[in-house]
Amino acid sequence: MKDILDSTTMFRFEICLSETLTNSVKHADTHDKEMPIEVTLIETASALVVDVFDPVGAGFFDLRDHAKDLDSIDLMAESGRGLGLIVQCADAVTYGALKGRNRLALDFLKTVT
Repeated sequence: MKDILDSTTMFRFEICLSETLTNSVKHADTHDKEMPIEVTLIETASALVVDVFDPVGAGFFDLRDHAKDLDSIDLMAESGRGLGLIVQCADAVTYGALKGRNRLALDFLKTVT
């Protein structure tokens, strides 16, 4: 992906993907803990888009209700930064139901041509 994203954007991409997958594993409310999390990468003319689908059966979670502004988080807190980091680091964040599953789409604008 080095030929698609510059090093700064790649760093933001890695933070977002790590936080997203950690949150999905820890917090996706599903009865069957063996259900997989699905991740897809889509390259468009202007961006790299990561779609992360919660496991089948996970309850709806509105990201906007839980993402904290990074300026309001205690720097010594052990958790609580993930959603704020995702919102801050991705160029665009979309969350909602798609085909009966929760989908988080993260867009990263291409910076290498």
